[in-house]
Order: sequence, then C-alpha cells, then structure tokens
Amino acid sequence: MNTNVKTYWWSAAAGLTTYVLVLVAMYFSMHPVTFRQLLGVITLPLCAAVFISAGINLRLRKPSERKYYWRMLAGIVAYALSIKVANDMFPDQHHKYWLIFLPILPIIFIVATIIGSLTALDELKRKIVTEAAAFAGLATGFTCFSYIFLRDMGAPEFHGEWAFYIMTAYYFIGLFFSWRRYR
Repeated sequence: MNTNVKTYWWSAAAGLTTYVLVLVAMYFSMHPVTFRQLLGVITLPLCAAVFISAGINLRLRKPSERKYYWRMLAGIVAYALSIKVANDMFPDQHHKYWLIFLPILPIIFIVATIIGSLTALDELKRKIVTEAAAFAGLATGFTCFSYIFLRDMGAPEFHGEWAFYIMTAYYFIGLFFSWRRYR
C-alpha cells in the first residue's frame, strides 16, 4: 500500500476517533436537552477531529501550507483561551467588560492568516476560493436580511451565530459550483 494512502487512512481513523471521544465527553459533561445544545455537542467535536486529521497529513503538504496550519492552530487556541479568560478569570471585576475585546486580537490574526494563505495560492485556486467566499458573503447577507420577514411571520428570533453556520454552508456550496466551472 502506498505510504500516502496509509497516511490518509491513519488520518481518517484518528479524526473519527477524536470526534467520537470528544462527542462522548461533551455529551456526558453537558447533558444536552434542547436542540441548540445538542447541535453544539454534535458540531463542536468536528473542529478537533479536523485539526487532528489535518495534523497527521501535514508531512504530505508543502512547507508553506504547514506554516498556515500552525498559524491557524495558534490563532484558534489563542481565541479559545481569550474567551476563557474573558468569561471565567474576572467574573466580578468592574473592568470585565473591557475583556470582551480580548478575543478580537486572535480573530484579527486568524483573518490575516486566511488572507495570507489565499494570496499564496496559485491563480486558479485563488479565483475558485474568492468566488466561493463572495457567494457565501452575499448569500448570507441576503438570507439574514430575508429572515426579518420570516421573523415577522412568527419564526424564532435570529441568533448571531447562525450567520456563521449559514456562511459556512454557502461557502461550500459556492466552492462546489466554482470548482465545477473551472475543472
């Protein structure tokens, strides 16, 4: 068996194992009751599984791609730690409201890393990703705006995190159609 195929199999097995272990740990620690809690328990372990799987495949990537992987991982860890500090370290202090701005620094770093990785792509890949991102941004904007009319008809109140989930779904839809156009 080819070494790349073995690496992919190990990567898939490690990602799936990570997903199941984190899912079980979250389920038993959170005891989700509502649909929103259950959705969080199901989707959050995907992040850990993707990073473990991608980490195993790093040796198959170019050095420039490895650099962006480590930068993204550092940004996400810094974001999670800043959220933890903002929520738990200073709960009763009068300056806790200023700590809300603490996660903005890692977000700026993550955005800069994504833009840097986009500029490092070749022309065709950059065009495909840019078209997918443009489609996701526009479709998300129109979907969120259109939801106002659904809310007026009795739909539940719109939560801000929904926009991120909607944009991610639209990005992959746009990526698929843009990829098909240029293949």
